[in-house]
Amino acid sequence: MKLATKSEMNQLDQEALIKYHIPSLLLMEQAASRLFEYVVAHHKGKRILILCGPGNNGGDGLALARQLVCLGGMQVRIGLATTLDKLSKDGKCYYAICEKLGIPCVNVLIDRKQQEEHMEWAEVIVDGIFGTGLTRNVEGDLAMLLQQVNKVNAFKLSIDMPSGIACDTGDVLGEAIRADCTITFQMGKVGQFLYPGMTYIGELRIVEIGIPGQLVEEMRGKYCAIDKTLVQKLLPDRPVRSNKGSYGKVLMIGGQKGMSGAICMASLGAMRVGAGLVTIAVPTSLTDIVEQKVTEAMTLPLPEWQGHLAKEAAEVIHACIKNYSVVSIGPGLGRGEDLQKIMEVVVQSDKPLVIDADGLHALKPHLEKLKQRTAPVILTPHVGEMSALCGVGIPEILNSPVEYARTFSETYNVIVVLKLERMIVAVPRQDTIYINTKGHQAIAKGGAGDVLTGFVTGLLACSKQPESATLLGCYLHGDTTKRLVAYKGEYSVLPTDLLEYVGESFKDIMSL
Repeated sequence: MKLATKSEMNQLDQEALIKYHIPSLLLMEQAASRLFEYVVAHHKGKRILILCGPGNNGGDGLALARQLVCLGGMQVRIGLATTLDKLSKDGKCYYAICEKLGIPCVNVLIDRKQQEEHMEWAEVIVDGIFGTGLTRNVEGDLAMLLQQVNKVNAFKLSIDMPSGIACDTGDVLGEAIRADCTITFQMGKVGQFLYPGMTYIGELRIVEIGIPGQLVEEMRGKYCAIDKTLVQKLLPDRPVRSNKGSYGKVLMIGGQKGMSGAICMASLGAMRVGAGLVTIAVPTSLTDIVEQKVTEAMTLPLPEWQGHLAKEAAEVIHACIKNYSVVSIGPGLGRGEDLQKIMEVVVQSDKPLVIDADGLHALKPHLEKLKQRTAPVILTPHVGEMSALCGVGIPEILNSPVEYARTFSETYNVIVVLKLERMIVAVPRQDTIYINTKGHQAIAKGGAGDVLTGFVTGLLACSKQPESATLLGCYLHGDTTKRLVAYKGEYSVLPTDLLEYVGESFKDIMSL
């Protein structure tokens, strides 16, 4: 599913007018019809207050008011949060209609007493104040209005975007309405899938308003959602005539004394998504533990020093790495100078790589070498690891996660999975950023990233397609978590549960 920015949606509206002669007034009427259908289906008979701001968002609200009164016979009041001269041309048209219909209307910015009375009266408040058009902070009377909306108990329905949320970034511009439901038109908006905007939209409904589908298909957008429709096309084939070798041979490098669980979870993750053969390369003293935890995998004992991989392990890896189709390094690896030699061998190989956790720490001195690699590299950092890789503070990463992921991906020719509330995926030589639609804070526990590493590695072994493996792995991780929350609640989900239940997500994808 493509996601749109404010400018891209404006362009679509213009192209609908220029290429198909679809007037903006007709699109506004269609938008109001979709809103009307929702309100009648879910809030029939309730008292509706529609807050209308400047521009087309306010016009959508006024068009809805007309339909609710004329077609739904519902009790409606209008609260203007602007002056009449700031309404769009189409908005002024609908305002004149509402005035003729005698729909009660008051300027809620001027008359604070009536503002309070209207909000106490309302059972549903429709937010048509700013929508996607807001570009500056909300201040003064408007900020107080949004605060008041949040305080009342009425159901809050936002048109296109909760007022106060930046369409392109999800930032809160001063104040913002916390919607119970957001109905957005034609395409999802980027800010609805990024933090903190994603926490303000409530239930998100994407509805069509009559913009020709060909225009959407032709739009060269910069953002795409990782959703069920997308990943269904990415499932690796599993032909009848195949064997374990058909689905890749994975070498998993990691582990240290006291941290055998990480490499085991990653290895199990790779097998759960279909990898044919997995070999776990760990310090010699961990092999007995690993073999008990992961029955189906093989082990490769490596030289160690006090429970950590020693630099001599690099020679063993160098000698056998040619036997594997994918190499993953990092889970439970630990830190130390000896690991630099191991990472050097891995980076200089011609194998596809998946690097996570402490592997990212060991990778930093070798970043420049990534630019010359022809085999793909996938990095899966959390915010702290991304901060260290980029050499900037964590707040900088949090403030501009998309740009840091995009820039790092292009600079070093790697796929970046930035692990946030919703995973952000940047692919080199592409202008598209992928944002995962699935995920839940329930999985904010040690080991969750190791399972993701396993999913991506296993899918890469099966499909030989790094971009597809990354997108599908992220979706499976997030979707399985959501399913587990529904089953176990948000406190009791463990990363190992993902290994047990990922098959349910696979089955759902295959049911399309």
